[in-house]
Amino acid sequence: MPVILTSSRLRSTLRAVGQRLADAVPGARVVPLSLLAGAVCSVAVGVGLAEAVTDPSDVMPLSEVKPGMKGYGLTVFSGTTPEKFDVEVISTLRNFRPRQDLVLIKTPNHPRLTAARTVAGMSGSPIYLNGKMIGAYAYGWLFGVEAIAGVTPIRSMLDELARPVPKALIPGAGAPLPVARRVEAAPAEGRSEQMAQRFQGPAEAYDLNRHAKAVAARVAPALTPPESTGLSRASTPIMLGGFGGTSLKMAHDLLGPLGLDPLQAGGGSSMKPEADAPTKYVDGGAIGVEMVRGDVSAMGIGTVTRVSGDRLLAFGHPMLNGGLTNLPTAVAKVHWILASHNRSFKIGEAARSLGTLVNDRQAAIVVDTSRKAPVFPVALKIDGMPGAPHPVWNMEVAHDQFLAPAFVSMALGNALEATAAERVDLTWRAVSRVKIGRYGTISLVDFGAGNGSPLSSDDFSRSRLVRAMGSLLNNPWEQVVVERVDTQVKVSFGREVAQLRGAKVLSPELEVGEKARIRLDLQPYQGALESRVIEVPIPPELAGRDVEVEIQPGYDVERPLATPSNVAELVAMLPNQYFDAESMVATVKLRENGAAFQGKVASRLPPGAMDTLRPTSDSSAPETFGAMAYTTIPMQRFVVGKDTVTVKVRPVLR
Repeated sequence: MPVILTSSRLRSTLRAVGQRLADAVPGARVVPLSLLAGAVCSVAVGVGLAEAVTDPSDVMPLSEVKPGMKGYGLTVFSGTTPEKFDVEVISTLRNFRPRQDLVLIKTPNHPRLTAARTVAGMSGSPIYLNGKMIGAYAYGWLFGVEAIAGVTPIRSMLDELARPVPKALIPGAGAPLPVARRVEAAPAEGRSEQMAQRFQGPAEAYDLNRHAKAVAARVAPALTPPESTGLSRASTPIMLGGFGGTSLKMAHDLLGPLGLDPLQAGGGSSMKPEADAPTKYVDGGAIGVEMVRGDVSAMGIGTVTRVSGDRLLAFGHPMLNGGLTNLPTAVAKVHWILASHNRSFKIGEAARSLGTLVNDRQAAIVVDTSRKAPVFPVALKIDGMPGAPHPVWNMEVAHDQFLAPAFVSMALGNALEATAAERVDLTWRAVSRVKIGRYGTISLVDFGAGNGSPLSSDDFSRSRLVRAMGSLLNNPWEQVVVERVDTQVKVSFGREVAQLRGAKVLSPELEVGEKARIRLDLQPYQGALESRVIEVPIPPELAGRDVEVEIQPGYDVERPLATPSNVAELVAMLPNQYFDAESMVATVKLRENGAAFQGKVASRLPPGAMDTLRPTSDSSAPETFGAMAYTTIPMQRFVVGKDTVTVKVRPVLR
C-alpha cells in the first residue's frame, strides 16, 4: 500500500535527512528542501506522491493577516511563566528586510506595556491571531509614545529552523570542539561565516579593539533597519552581573556597536540552579544567551517564539548575525520590565543552563537543547591584599573567537578592580597559565603600576593573556581548544617604577673586544636619583665604526622570531614575543642581515647565505631583517623611558 506522507511528517523527515546529509558529507552545502523532497519520495518503491510542504496548521500565512485583526502575545513579565497581552494588527511593511516582511501591531490594554511601550527583551514573544501564530515581536521605535512593535513573520523563522546544522561545525552534545580539524575542512557556508567573525590581522598581532571594530562593521548592516521606517536597530539587552566601574564602560564600548546593550543586573544561578528552576523551554518563555557565568556573568536576554522538539526559535531578529555559532543558552528568569522614555527593557538573569545557540540569522536565532556548547573555566587568585573578602574568582567563558578574549579581559579586570579597589599606588604582576588542547600549557606574564587610581579592565585589554587568547582562537590554520585559564596576580603597595632620566657612556672610545660601560640615571617614584653602570658587549666586526647602543625596557623590545606558519609555532611564539618586563635591553645594530625561515631564526648570516636558503622549487622565501645584538640587564622593577648613546670602536691595525 502506498505510503502517504502528511505535511508534518514530511517536514520532519526532510529535516532529518537534511541533517544526516550535512553531517555525513564533509564540505556539504545546504540541500534545498525541494531536492530533499524528491529524494525522500524516490528512495523506496511504492512511496506515493507527498503533499507539498505547507505551513503547520497552527500557523497563519501572512496573506491572511489583515489590519484590525486582534489577538494576543505571550511573554514573561515577571518570573518564568509566560502571560498573555493583547495585540491588534496595524498593517504590513513589505520587504522590510531582504525577502522578509514586517507586521506592525499595537499592544493596548496591558498596564505594563502602556507604561513601557516597546520593550527590549520581549523580542521573540510569539504573536497569535485566531489562535494561530503569525510571528515574533521583534522591533520597536525609540522614544515612541505608543506601544507599537514590529513582528517578524513566522514563515521566515521556520525557514531557519529547517536549515540543517553541520556537525563538522558544531560539536554534538557534551563534545569538545574538534582540535585537529583544519579550518579549510569546514563547509563553504560555515567557513565564510567563521572568516567574517575572525580577526583579520596576523595571528601573532591580535588586537581586541581592532577586532571589535571589524565585527561591528560586519554586523551593523544586518541590525540597522531601513531609514524610512524610523525603527530602532535590532538590539539585545545584555544582563551584566558582578560588573562595575570601568568594566561596564568597556562593555558598552566593545559590545554597544554590535547591537548588544549592556545593563547592570543580577548574576543568576545557572551554574547552581535553584531546585524549582524550569527544566525546559516553552513558547513565550524567557531565554538567555550566556557569554560568561559564575562570579561574574553576562547574558543576552530575549523570548522563545516556538519550541519544536529539541530545537527552538527565539528573538525574531539576529543577535550578532553570526550564522552558524556555538554559544551557551539558559532558561531565564525575569525580575521586572523597567519603563523608559528611550527604550524599556526586561531585567532578568539565568535560571538554568540548557542548550546551545547554533544558528544566528536575520529572522531568528535557533537553539538546540540537545547540544552542549563549549566553555572553558577561568580562575583568578589575587595575592597581596590582606583581608580582601574575595581574593578568589571563578567563572566560565563561552568559547568564541571574539567574545572569549573580550570577556576574559573584562572579567579578570573587573575582579581585580573590585578586590584591589585602592586609590593608592599599586603595582601588580600577573602570571597566567593557558591550557591548550593538544598543545600543552603556556605561561604569560603581565604587569602594571597604578598612579593612584584603582586597577581596571583597561589594564587587561592590552595584556599578553588577552592577545594570546585572541591569537589562538582566531588563527587561520585550525580550530584550537582553550581548556582552561588560571591567573595569579600579586599586588604590592607602591609604584615600583623608575624613570630613565638619561644614559652616558663612561669610555667614549673602545678597543676591539672591550665592553661599553654605560651609566643609567634612574629616577624612582618618590625616591632619590639612582645611578647604575651596565656593560654592553660590542661585536668585533664593528671595529673602526661609531656604534649606536639603544637602551629601552624589555616589554618594548620584540624578539626576532619567525612568523608562525601553524598552530604549534604560534603556541611556541606567544610566551616569547618580548623580553622580560622587569629588564632593560641594550640593542646594537650589526652589519649583517638575519633571516627567519620555516619556523627557524638565524640572527646573523654570512655573505651568500640568502642565496642558499632561497628555494628554487617554490615561491616561498626567507624573511630578512637587520641583525641585532641584544644584551639583557635585569632590573627587578619596571622602567619607563629609553635612550641612545654612541661609542667609537678603534680600528684594528695590521
